[in-house]
Amino acid sequence: MAWDYQHHPDEYVEIIAEVFYDPERRKNGVRPVAGELFSQDMKIECARKIREYPLGTKVRLRVVKTDKEGGRPFLYSSYKWEHTVV
Repeated sequence: MAWDYQHHPDEYVEIIAEVFYDPERRKNGVRPVAGELFSQDMKIECARKIREYPLGTKVRLRVVKTDKEGGRPFLYSSYKWEHTVV
């Protein structure tokens, strides 16, 4: 697995996430499932392939909390990294 070196590899955590319909963006998004380390309000930037799964599909992937130039925090998982449908 190649790492995004803006963050130390130890900062990434494995979580279960789900595909959901995001009304703000009017398309599917990915968020942590209830009970995970991060709130369901946090969106995950990840591979398009994951967002194309049917609504409700759950995946295991590695994420790190980040933001873009002080914007709203979100979770990031590289599109190059493997994920597992659970």
